Amino acid sequence: MVERLDEEKAKRMRRMAELLKSGAKMLDMTCPQCGTPLFQLSSGEIWCANCDKRVVVIKEGEREGPVVKPLLWEELEDTLLLKLKEINARMRVEEDAEELQRLVRLVFSLLETFENLKKAKAG
Repeated sequence: MVERLDEEKAKRMRRMAELLKSGAKMLDMTCPQCGTPLFQLSSGEIWCANCDKRVVVIKEGEREGPVVKPLLWEELEDTLLLKLKEINARMRVEEDAEELQRLVRLVFSLLETFENLKKAKAG
């Protein structure tokens, strides 16, 4: 168990080193979820090397809606695409006709949701 913790720490340190080598700047802020130092990428995005996620900093008095909404849309799109990919893999090996039909209905439902999300995002 100690070896696993050491291995995870080493991975985290390697990811941080890779970010620095790629031109990212270590900030004086830490990730609100894991406490790891945050990095600002050359694109301006703030990134947590441990969570491997973008972090949004909302300053005191700033409304979070305009900042969080685009991220939420993106995350929802990613989730829908991931689920479509998972269902596609299940459909490839499914032999039961009823289950296959259920999976197809689920794909159509997810695709409809994806299209509605794109419309809501655009409008």
